[in-house]
Amino acid sequence: MASTLALACPSVVRADPLTVEIVLGLESYGRVAIDPSGAVAVFEERRSRIDLPRHDVEAEGANRYARLFRLDLDQSGPPRPLLPMAEDAGYSAGPFSPDGRRLVVFRLRDDEWRLGIVELASGRAIWSDVAPELGLWGRSVEWVGNDTLIVLGTPDGTLPTRLAGPRTDQNRLMTLRAAATAGSAAAVIVGEHAPETLAPRRLWRIAAATGSASAIADGPFLDFEMSPDGQYAALLLDGPLLPPPAADAAAEVRRARGLQIVSLADRTRVAPPEAADISTSLLAWSPASDALLVATIAPDPARLLTVTPAGVVRDVTPPGLAPTIPIDFQGMPTAEGGWLDDRPLFKGRSGSTEGWFIAGSDARPLSGLGAGARLVAEGRSSVLFSSGGDIVRLEPGGRQTVLGRAGSAVDPQGPFGLRAQSGAMKRRFTVTSAPGGRLCHVQSDATAETECVVAAPGAAVSWSRRVSLDRSGQEGEPDVLRLQRAGRREVVWRLNPELERVAVAAPQRISGAGGVGGWLYLPPDNRSRPPVIVVPYQGDTYASPPWWMERGSTSLSMAPQLVVAAGYAVLIPDLAPTREPADGLAERILAVVDAAGAAGLVDTDRIGVWGWSFGAWSAVMSAAQSDRFDAVVGLNGPTNFATVIGDVGSTLRLEGGHDLAAAASARWLESGQAAMRTSYWSAADRYRRNSPFDQADRIQAPTLLVVGEYDLMLGQSEQLYGALHRLGRPVALTLLIGEEHGLRSPGNIRLYYAQVRRWFDRYLKPADGPGDPSSDAPTPPSGRD
Repeated sequence: MASTLALACPSVVRADPLTVEIVLGLESYGRVAIDPSGAVAVFEERRSRIDLPRHDVEAEGANRYARLFRLDLDQSGPPRPLLPMAEDAGYSAGPFSPDGRRLVVFRLRDDEWRLGIVELASGRAIWSDVAPELGLWGRSVEWVGNDTLIVLGTPDGTLPTRLAGPRTDQNRLMTLRAAATAGSAAAVIVGEHAPETLAPRRLWRIAAATGSASAIADGPFLDFEMSPDGQYAALLLDGPLLPPPAADAAAEVRRARGLQIVSLADRTRVAPPEAADISTSLLAWSPASDALLVATIAPDPARLLTVTPAGVVRDVTPPGLAPTIPIDFQGMPTAEGGWLDDRPLFKGRSGSTEGWFIAGSDARPLSGLGAGARLVAEGRSSVLFSSGGDIVRLEPGGRQTVLGRAGSAVDPQGPFGLRAQSGAMKRRFTVTSAPGGRLCHVQSDATAETECVVAAPGAAVSWSRRVSLDRSGQEGEPDVLRLQRAGRREVVWRLNPELERVAVAAPQRISGAGGVGGWLYLPPDNRSRPPVIVVPYQGDTYASPPWWMERGSTSLSMAPQLVVAAGYAVLIPDLAPTREPADGLAERILAVVDAAGAAGLVDTDRIGVWGWSFGAWSAVMSAAQSDRFDAVVGLNGPTNFATVIGDVGSTLRLEGGHDLAAAASARWLESGQAAMRTSYWSAADRYRRNSPFDQADRIQAPTLLVVGEYDLMLGQSEQLYGALHRLGRPVALTLLIGEEHGLRSPGNIRLYYAQVRRWFDRYLKPADGPGDPSSDAPTPPSGRD
């Protein structure tokens, strides 16, 4: 028997429906932090999509188009601008200086990306000529004391790769075409005799008082970590792409990453050859700055090394042990480690036993720590782990103390990149949660006092003033920042007040026989069973309603509340991983649809299916397995697994990045999301069974395929379009110029949702469809917005 369960807080009835223009106009919060002294809070207000100065930057660039505001916690006034800000620029926040007097800020304006320093007392901003990296790996900026910054950036002040994106491609393409027009050679050459060019980077020293910068070292640097005494920089060197370790299944995407240590005093450099292939996740200096801990990946097994500032290398892997290097979600081997006083700590394996070890001849697993324990903070004499939801202090003699349940709060020395997920990165404290809605600031050092403040999880906290700032909203309320001071909470900033007038559907839990389930959203004034649009994503289940269905979501590539507002029910089914991704996919989806139908909530004779990325694969694949689906829309999805490995997006093609694309595609296919478990040549039938292209003759439903010009799998949608067109099936294809895997241009977003609406209206509401009938060919853009 099917059952439904509405959430406890249904949405309030409001006058206005959600529209594309409202979603395009939504602002959002970025970083919210309080300086280490506890006196000043700073937050980013990210601009709406229609308010961006330009749209030819990658998704990361859109995040950088923000405004910065400050809230003085010792005063009673409202937030005010942190610094003078140009309308055509974006500003974002970096780390505070240790004493809290200064804040690193970044400015994106036209083709210029610059680092600046704001003096919080005066509000004066000093801009350097340095274009810093974005810090997506680990660090791009680190304070050395309160007056000096070490920065990883580009040598010539150009935009970092993650911001330049399409602009670089267009310039490169125009240069090549001009050469061809002039009769000169114009080609992109890849393969055995074409050397790979690695991006040059420069390590800078910046005087915080003046912004003046001096170069320390140049090289293919990816990440860095300063020694605690500020004398040495450990630099992770980018290297050539390595072949997969096995021919039958690619488990990782790996470059040979080396190590270089630079002295800031005399700029001498050492690059020990023993550290020629190390994990990107482990660069841990000893508290005394006399050694750096790294983990080699090859040869197998992995080894744990210490490297002195002079380049002397010691293998400190205990006999019978090896550091574990599991593959993370990006396909990178990930080692974890740190220091307990003067002894290396590491996550490793001895036979079938996995756990945390202290290096030495008597190494054995640390009892009391779970296999999933993470090192979260390091002091000079003790460290903190997060283990089983608890924070545990470990002291040199092996004593362990449970300090409380793990909590979360903003680190003022952040933000950090991926390496922060695997190591402490010189953090000296962490946060526990305590009764009464409190967060506690717990130092690594056992002698330090613990401070507790009433604060919401994830808040920015002024421990000295016992004040916190958080984004914890309430049902029916727009995005707000709340200041918590003692027993009083007050709203200090609001975004998107227009949402107070907007109605969105509340989620209902659908369940049926055999444990099937999902989340259903019904349109307003639902007097009869509406047609239903299923949004499937193979491998995903939802214990709680998806965040991208919330009223304030700024998701633009998938915003199903827009079709709910147009009179459709939307169903998001739980689709747990299966032996093969296509196993019984349509049957599993339709079981949830039928459960909703049995409850009298949807019309099971009018079913659409809509997806993005692997959700687009899920949508098209399900239509190949059942003729009950009446319309299909897929955005940027893979459809032909046999050829995915050869797809190269426009960006990588012009860079000669075919090898990288092939490696990433092989991992995605063989050991990643596609779960083919082996290469195409070892299991061609498995690939065909799971490829919509190979089942195209079974797809009867009208299919709209939408793909971005820069998407890695552009050819996949084109191939399926060609197959369905050859078979005489109703099919349309839209190529969105300037788009990548997600959507960003307001004009393209408007066009996309207009096409989605028309497509479903035509095939799911033929009697009451749109006033302007659509054809199988979507309406092309006619020019500027």
